[in-house]
Parts: sequence; structure tokens; C-alpha cells
Amino acid sequence: MLPALDALIALQDLDTRAEAARRRLADAPVKVAALDATLAGATQALDKAKAALAESQAARRELEREASAAEQKVSKYKDQLMQAKDNKQFHALQHEIATFSAEQQRVEELEIGRMLEIDERAAVVKAAEATLAAEKTRVAAEKRALEADAATASAELATLLAGRGEVAKTIDARLLSTYETVAKQRKGTGIARVVDGLCEACRVRLRPHLYNQVRAGDQVIQCESCVRILYWIAPPKTDDAPAEPTPAS
Repeated sequence: MLPALDALIALQDLDTRAEAARRRLADAPVKVAALDATLAGATQALDKAKAALAESQAARRELEREASAAEQKVSKYKDQLMQAKDNKQFHALQHEIATFSAEQQRVEELEIGRMLEIDERAAVVKAAEATLAAEKTRVAAEKRALEADAATASAELATLLAGRGEVAKTIDARLLSTYETVAKQRKGTGIARVVDGLCEACRVRLRPHLYNQVRAGDQVIQCESCVRILYWIAPPKTDDAPAEPTPAS
């Protein structure tokens, strides 16, 4: 195989690994934002649960005031009942007592319902607090991991780019330009292996004479379909597997 092809294979490996490091660096802020959004969601859920609990507690306090007012009315009319001067006044006071006693009972029943509601909403708040605490712990740990990975990826990228610069120096300028142009057009892949007569990148079968030229490895050949630079590596020989046949030209 031409030394230039070996150099291009090494360059492709460096470029692929460098791109992976770049993606890790680019993904880190996105992942951090997603973690922050998750934490914000848990915080909002807790705030909503607390607001609902506060609403129920305020409603219960209002019912307590209403029940107390009704109870005072009943007590007041009972005191007046003892001083009633005639049957008309006596019956009128009894009516008021019955009315406010019924109102007191109605309000107290509503209050019991609110108390049950408060218990339920307090449980929701407690669960939301536990969820938020767990999310804070998880998010903090994942952010630390992301920061560490970003630092590692940054260091790896610097090393890979330095290595790429050294390898690029060994490649003819025109061939390097061809590789880089194709790689830019083909999602970062400028060179592809040929396996069983197929370009491994685009899966298009090479014409026999072109396949033979690639196998010879003494010139630079580009895929007629995807224009990637092609190379061939002989498959490992085993006792029960014959070598890859050479197609007729």
C-alpha cells in the first residue's frame, strides 16, 4: 500500500476521534441545560404543591372563622332565649338558633373535608421535596461528571489536533486537499475501505478493474459513487477460509 494511503488512514482515524471529542464538548452545554430544566421542573412542582397546600390551609382558616362566628351566634341567641318575653320572640330565637346551628354544622363538615385535603396536599409537598432533593443530588453529580468529561475531551482534542498536524505534514498537499474536500462533503469521512468488492462507506460495488487497482494499492483511487479515497486491506487468512478472490478485469 502507498505510504500516502497509510497516512490518510491514520489521518481519518485522528479526524474521527477529534470529531467525537468536539461532539462531547458541544453536547456538554446541552446536557447541562437539560439537567437545569429537570431541576427547574422539580422546583416548579414543589412550588405548585406548596401553593395548593397554602390555598387549602387558608380555606380551612376561613371556615374556622365562619364556624366560630356561627357558634357565637348560636351562643348569643341561646342567652337571649332565656330572656324571651313572649312565645313569638321565643320561637324567633329558636329559629335563629336552628339556622346558625345548621350553618355551624355545614361549615364544620366542610372544614373536615379541607383537613383531609390538607393531609393529602401535605403528602404531595413532602414527596415533591424528596424528589427535588434527589434531583439536586443527581444533577450535581451529573454536572461534575460532564465537567470532568469536557476537560478530558478538551485535552484529547488538543492532542489529536497536534497529532493530525504532524501526520498532515507527511501527505502531499494536493492529496490532502482532496481528502479534506471529500471529508467535508461526506460527513467527515474522506477515505473508505473496500471489503468484498464494495465501498464500505456507500456500499456500492466497484467495477472489477477498479477493484483490482485498489487491491494493488500502488495508486490513489476514488470511489466512482461517493468519491471517497479507497484502500484495501487483505482479510486475515484462516485454515478454513480461502483468501478473497481477485475479480476478473
